[in-house]
Amino acid sequence: MRRVLIVVDMQNDFVAEKGALSSPAAREIVPFVRQKVQDALQNGYEVVFTLDTHLEDDAEFAKFPPHCLKGSWGQELIPELRQLITAEVADQVHFVEKNRYSAFYRTDLEEYLGLTEGSTRRRVDEVELVGVCTNICCYFTAEELANRDVPTRVYAEGVASFDQAAHTFALEQMQSVLGIEVV
Repeated sequence: MRRVLIVVDMQNDFVAEKGALSSPAAREIVPFVRQKVQDALQNGYEVVFTLDTHLEDDAEFAKFPPHCLKGSWGQELIPELRQLITAEVADQVHFVEKNRYSAFYRTDLEEYLGLTEGSTRRRVDEVELVGVCTNICCYFTAEELANRDVPTRVYAEGVASFDQAAHTFALEQMQSVLGIEVV
């Protein structure tokens, strides 16, 4: 069985106290996310880390303050997760730089998960998802997985948003509309 854990945008600008778009809710999920990553790597599963990545003139900055600029401290994966990536597990880890809400938009994620016709990789059997922001990047990535009929589990303890009402609504929509298992 090919199981992949997708960790959405656990980057300094979203999580660290001095991050451009950080929130206390994002910091609260760090221990849970760290444990999920550690367990996945110890059990031989693959882990995909998405990294929100923008250039200085990105159109998204009309909606949100500048964040996750390519090559900046804010774009980096948080240290609590970075330290889990050792030489022994490096072949289980894949990074996806993205500049839109969905981790599928103009990235190699679909190919990596074996979802494209003629893919050289075996099709993923199951995806687990954690990260930030529940109602934005997590939601739109989960929606893309649902559109590709990939069984997906989202851990409510492992996702967070700066907007609690939107967080709750997104989890409800994932379950009731997208058919995603929310645990």
